[in-house]
Amino acid sequence: MENQRIRLSKMMMKRALTQLLGEKSLDKITVYELCERAQINRTTFYKYYGSPYDLLEDIKEDLFDELERHLLAGDGSEFEKLMDVLEFLNQDRTKWKVLINAIDDQDFTERLFGLPVIRELIRRHTPVSCSVRHEEYVRLFFCQGGYAIIRKWLNDEDPAPPREIAGLILSAVEGTVM
Repeated sequence: MENQRIRLSKMMMKRALTQLLGEKSLDKITVYELCERAQINRTTFYKYYGSPYDLLEDIKEDLFDELERHLLAGDGSEFEKLMDVLEFLNQDRTKWKVLINAIDDQDFTERLFGLPVIRELIRRHTPVSCSVRHEEYVRLFFCQGGYAIIRKWLNDEDPAPPREIAGLILSAVEGTVM
């Protein structure tokens, strides 16, 4: 179990990396500038991480844990759950925008749409006539399309309300987009 000092150091490093990712790509971020921004020494950084990539991986794990807890806590219809998730993302829009742009698209979509709640949603909307052979194609279609909508929404300068995007995603999944 991590003590408060360890949690604080890691939180400062994660915040610093998120800020730096808003300014430049991960491959341009050095451990030196990360430590300077976090106001920690490099020894502390290397005690927990081997590189900024490892730190981003830890941030990604936190992100998905937080998102999954939020999804599991939600009650209501699919629309309400999806809207809750989008409102959750919207509350800290800048952080999520930076992270979604820093994490490899394929990895992010696989993790996001691999969450049990979302997998179940996709399963329920996969046509009954879909063969086992084609099921993976349909899942990928939903995943990539849903991810593209969320990514575009997070990157929009004047984003639509979460309710509107939730409706768009669900209507796309149900095949009723107008």
